[in-house]
Amino acid sequence: MTTPPPDEPQAYSVEHDPVDGALLVTASGELDLAAAPRLATVLSMASASAEPCVVLDLSAVDFIDSTALGAIMHASTEVEAVGKRMLVVALDGPVRRLLEITNLTGRFRVYPSRGEALAAASA
Repeated sequence: MTTPPPDEPQAYSVEHDPVDGALLVTASGELDLAAAPRLATVLSMASASAEPCVVLDLSAVDFIDSTALGAIMHASTEVEAVGKRMLVVALDGPVRRLLEITNLTGRFRVYPSRGEALAAASA
């Protein structure tokens, strides 16, 4: 696998921050083959964190391919295995439709806004 030269901007970002009652993972841009390793690493760290809940905010994501979707599904399994909850933020649009088509909305709760997901995490 080749990596882009350092001067090429990445088409995605994946950040994480502890918030009240959860670890917030925020992704943006295109979650594809290039983004999947970073996404998987951050979500794996989230399952090992002290917070009882993981909130994955996909509201700024334009595209998700099967590798990134697989990373999210794997993370969901890891999170549940240690007794935590995973909540996902997805706006109406292609990302939310993909979660619905793949029946992932049955695997974890999907919220229309970060505020609603964080409120549910701290409840």
